[in-house]
Amino acid sequence: MSTDGIAHAERGGVISRTFESLRVRDYAWFSGGNAAFFLAMQMNFTLRGYLAYELTGAASALGILALSLAVPMLFAGPFGGVIADRVNKRTLLIWSQTFVGLNNAVMAALILTGRIEFWHLAAAAMSMGLFFSVVMPARQAIVPQLVPQHLMMNAISLQMSGQNVTRIIGPAVAGLLIAPMGVGNVYLVTVALFVISVISLLPLPKHGMVAVSRDAGTRMMSELGAGFTFVWRTPLFRMLIIIALVMPLFAFPVNQILPVFAEDVFKRGPVALGYLMSVSGIGGLVGALIAAGISDYPHKGWLQIGGAVAMLLCMIAFAIIPAFLPALVLLALGNVGAMIFQVTNNAVIQAQVPDEYRGRVMAVLMMSFGTMPLGVLPLTFAVDAWGAPTAVVVAQLIGLAVVLLTTLLSPSIRNLRLGTLAHAEMSPAQAAQLVAEGKISREEGARLSGRGPGVAPAEARARQ
Repeated sequence: MSTDGIAHAERGGVISRTFESLRVRDYAWFSGGNAAFFLAMQMNFTLRGYLAYELTGAASALGILALSLAVPMLFAGPFGGVIADRVNKRTLLIWSQTFVGLNNAVMAALILTGRIEFWHLAAAAMSMGLFFSVVMPARQAIVPQLVPQHLMMNAISLQMSGQNVTRIIGPAVAGLLIAPMGVGNVYLVTVALFVISVISLLPLPKHGMVAVSRDAGTRMMSELGAGFTFVWRTPLFRMLIIIALVMPLFAFPVNQILPVFAEDVFKRGPVALGYLMSVSGIGGLVGALIAAGISDYPHKGWLQIGGAVAMLLCMIAFAIIPAFLPALVLLALGNVGAMIFQVTNNAVIQAQVPDEYRGRVMAVLMMSFGTMPLGVLPLTFAVDAWGAPTAVVVAQLIGLAVVLLTTLLSPSIRNLRLGTLAHAEMSPAQAAQLVAEGKISREEGARLSGRGPGVAPAEARARQ
């Protein structure tokens, strides 16, 4: 074979490995619905921000909306994790996403009838936060059940890649459709997307989706406490989750104030907002694909640190450079680093956490969405007082100091290594489905899925 032929084969191999999880039927269905769900969610963010700024003209209104969405996730998220461990995740997602779609349908009706007010936006955001408290842990926890264990890190990376595709498309679609269709009709488009996300869950296996038996005799508060105790008493999980909760305080809120940069810094209006949010998504997509392509790279600690530092430095540069095109590039690069940090952090936790704690641990991780308004709200007030560039630079410098301090004080992060998990022939959900149908024994299912002495023991005790 020629040198060119070898290079072509190697490139094909890299591409094949990057998208390998999509060959699994159940994960492919889930990924399609995941894309529809997050496309609607990203359109929601753009529509809410646009309406809030139009109705109030104040950057602090964006912070209040972020607070309304995220605070319920901060406080209700852990309970959502307990629910995700106790009930069938497939059923849970079908019902909770149906209610999310109904929430958007109510918003569309208010806008189309001319009755929309800012408090409606805040109330809808709070309602969405409550639903997301259930949806997000369940969506994260279901992924390892749908793919063989050796594909788990790749599947998590691709899941986040899909989410970032929606960050590219969603804001642009929402921005482009507002003028010809009106905000109310664009909300109806998001309702249709939420319906698609529900339909995509119907072909998934019904078994293998419960981690904790419902008749185990334990109460919700006891299980909630057990989840927090597990995280706190496991040094690696404790540090990984602390980092995941702290980082949104500083870097991630920048994306929440992009409407201010579009209107007041670059003075280019809603079209600029679409570009800014889209390049954020492009950067996140590139970062997630990089993470998927290097999922075998063992030095996960330094990968997280490098991603976080790159994110913070690029955000500082974005804030101080007045030219629009260079700012777009820097914003994209910052989001590359942000996504490498997030994917690596998430994948390490998912690879290490026991199944019976997965929903609760992911719920604690999802509390990072609740910590973000603790950074967004003061940042938006600082923007009103000092201007967006100065406020962003100060926040990123504080974040950079935190990352460097964590690196110096935490050898568990610096020395963190994790390779690819052992090869398995089928996913836990596939094995549990075959066990439930009587086609294979529980022991055979355990061997084929690589999940220990039994397949979904809680599933056997608590049939759906």
